Amino acid sequence: MKKVLFVINPIAGGEKKDIFLSKLEAFADENELDYQIYKTTGKDDEQHVHKIIVEDKPEIAVAIGGDGTLLMVARCILHTNAKLGIIPFGSANGMATELQIPTDKEEALKLILEGKEVLIDTLLIDGKHTCLHIGDVGFNAKVIKRFEEDKTRGLLSYAKNFFREWKFSQRMKCILTTENGVRKIKCHMIAFANARKYGTGAVLNPIGKLDDGFFELCILKTISFKVLLLLILTFFTGALYKTRFAKIIQCKEARIKLKRNRKMLVQVDGEIIGEQNSVKIEIVPKSLRIIVPAVSSSSFLDYLVAKIEYEKG
Repeated sequence: MKKVLFVINPIAGGEKKDIFLSKLEAFADENELDYQIYKTTGKDDEQHVHKIIVEDKPEIAVAIGGDGTLLMVARCILHTNAKLGIIPFGSANGMATELQIPTDKEEALKLILEGKEVLIDTLLIDGKHTCLHIGDVGFNAKVIKRFEEDKTRGLLSYAKNFFREWKFSQRMKCILTTENGVRKIKCHMIAFANARKYGTGAVLNPIGKLDDGFFELCILKTISFKVLLLLILTFFTGALYKTRFAKIIQCKEARIKLKRNRKMLVQVDGEIIGEQNSVKIEIVPKSLRIIVPAVSSSSFLDYLVAKIEYEKG
């Protein structure tokens, strides 16, 4: 009998979960699962989930919610034999989009038992924060902070806050250190990306691969009206990085530091972790087991072409 822990965020995505919970219980009984359901409350959830995992040792821990719920459950099973399942219920669902987890909740539920296990890398931020997907400093982090403070949700709300921040955005003066050297740059944003896509489907990092032992620094040098048009036109391809407005640096370790002790806003997988003068990012290879579709429509050819283009410079 397979032992499964379901961790559900009752308020994720603004959807009620009562109907889904009934289907979840029927699914678990039908498949003779030894299961437990934990509903998050917003108070000490990670400690409670971690305690359950240590004591009960489930084979699968399923995150039912958005990227925040997913990240919390993932932190609890890092470097263990437990596998992470995903049922997307959030506003963006970045990691679910990356892994092509079905948006249909019942199909995602079936995947828990029918999918395949893969071992992926994670990122360690400042020696204490885990990042599964994408984090960044600068422009997008400020947009996310505005979005968090907004009473409305969804893509339109994000777009509204994007353009509000664009009006006031200024370039940062950074010192960027990787294993390949030190460089000084001016930019509006630096993303540290373990994956390829944002939850919207926009390709941020065309050479991203979750299990290659590297992450990418995606640098947006400027945000002009022309760049915004290019962002829209290259939404699903990531071809912006073939222009002079952006750059990708592949590495295993990096430090981003602002000049003159100024501070930058830092976000990790959609959550603001604070304002600071510098941030350190390290790859943690093969540290998380995760369940994905057995047959993926993700194009390895697209990745290979992007990788060749990157290596050609």
